[in-house]
Amino acid sequence: MRAGLRRAASAALIVAVSACGACAFDPAELPLPGAGVAGPSYHVRIEFTDVLNLPARAKVIANGAQVGVATNIALAQPDRGPGGHVIVDAEIDDDVQLPTTTTAVLRQNTLLGDIHIALTTPPDGFGRLLHDGDTIPVGQTRPAVRVEDTLAGVATFVQGGAIDHLQDLITDLNGVLPEDPAQTARIFQVLGADAADLSANLDQVDHLLNGFTKDSEVMNRRRDTLAELLTEPAVEQLSASVATIVNVIGVLGGMAPVAHALTWLAPVAQSADGALGAIFPLLFTSRPLDLQAPSNLNALVAVIRDKIIPFVEHGPKVRLRGVTVTPEQGPPVPADEQVEHILRTLRMIGVVR
Repeated sequence: MRAGLRRAASAALIVAVSACGACAFDPAELPLPGAGVAGPSYHVRIEFTDVLNLPARAKVIANGAQVGVATNIALAQPDRGPGGHVIVDAEIDDDVQLPTTTTAVLRQNTLLGDIHIALTTPPDGFGRLLHDGDTIPVGQTRPAVRVEDTLAGVATFVQGGAIDHLQDLITDLNGVLPEDPAQTARIFQVLGADAADLSANLDQVDHLLNGFTKDSEVMNRRRDTLAELLTEPAVEQLSASVATIVNVIGVLGGMAPVAHALTWLAPVAQSADGALGAIFPLLFTSRPLDLQAPSNLNALVAVIRDKIIPFVEHGPKVRLRGVTVTPEQGPPVPADEQVEHILRTLRMIGVVR
């Protein structure tokens, strides 16, 4: 009876010891054929910011050939930079020489393949070499581009409406282009000529952009003055000044008896009818500079609020509604003659004297 109890207790003890040993068993520590380093090797530490999905005993490949294997992965303390980093211990074949400027990348050759550590040496020479115990710092490593992130980006692009917008753009473009292919070719020839002319005068475009930049800098330096001009008291003061000018004009209008002696000014007054007809409707109001009244200032505010700000916030969207090409009629007007016409028009409305 006692012998049977001793045998049962011995069997239970053996089972318990075997179970404890099985808990400490790591299948990754079993050597696999071709997965280790044959012969002498030296130890190198590689720092990564992320080693997600890196398997145990991962291969270390340098310039397309396996030169080692990862033996351990440990989380380092965040003593350098925020968030810390991960240290991968690797055993490198003794016959392989790696410079200290070697870069390490987590790479995956196939969609479902295992991630390995890819080492890349610089093409401009080795210099100092890595030795046993050296480290490839985190600044020379990059984590792997995960398939999940790539698929998430593709899903966002497909479901975000970009393809629908592209289809709408193509449909609108097909609808506005002429049915005759020759006319379509002519349109694109004109666009190509414009693009070529623009590329040939990039210096002028640079001057234009530099002018915009300088204007913005001046407005930024004088933003306090501009803010004062756009406040309610400043608008009231400007409105009062304009009203005073209108009253002065009214006083001049009361000098009718003197007008008989100034009949020789009649042709000049007649030539100013167009300018006065455009200016007086803006002046003879209770608030000539009211932003709610139809005026140039109101139009400028509307353009900034309704066009420029939405464009900056939501990005550009192109929706073509029509494309036409005006045929040439007669010889082109010389530039000097165009300038003369513009100056004559500005003199008529009183902008230029």
